[in-house]
Amino acid sequence: MLDKITFAKRYSKALYEVLEEQNAVETGLKELLSIKQVFVDNPSLEQALTDVSFPEDKKESLIKPLIDNSDVDYVKNLLKVLLGSNKMDELTLIVEEFEQSYNEKNKIVHADAVSVVPLTDEQKDNLESAFKARVGANEVILDNKVDQSLIGGVILKSSNVIFDGSVKTKINNIKKLLLS
Repeated sequence: MLDKITFAKRYSKALYEVLEEQNAVETGLKELLSIKQVFVDNPSLEQALTDVSFPEDKKESLIKPLIDNSDVDYVKNLLKVLLGSNKMDELTLIVEEFEQSYNEKNKIVHADAVSVVPLTDEQKDNLESAFKARVGANEVILDNKVDQSLIGGVILKSSNVIFDGSVKTKINNIKKLLLS
């Protein structure tokens, strides 16, 4: 039996490939993200759809609106297959893997900018441009988080990359130099 991550990677890869052949990757991604949001907003839905004691006809009636509202046949099929195999709890992982594949192919990078105060739109744009050039991305999606313990400056985090330009870190580095 496959572990959840391997299962999600295989299904997302297969779905990505067939949607790519149909030139429907972006449409499929939008639908998958909206379906994932339904599950995020209703955490008990996933539990109900994987509960073996919950009647099959009620499971089908719960998932039917999602299937009916989908315009992409392969997304509909994915939902039916996951429901039929009692694997609806894998859907959010599949969508995340699909989105990650999309981002990699389109060089889209998600990053967190941690600052003392919320960044202005101009500051965000400047950070996005600089980070885009630095990592060779086509697009950077920046999420600003506030941490008042930084004193000043910005920490930029993305996947395995961290650029720490915070005043707090600079002060700590000076302390280390003085104490050694």
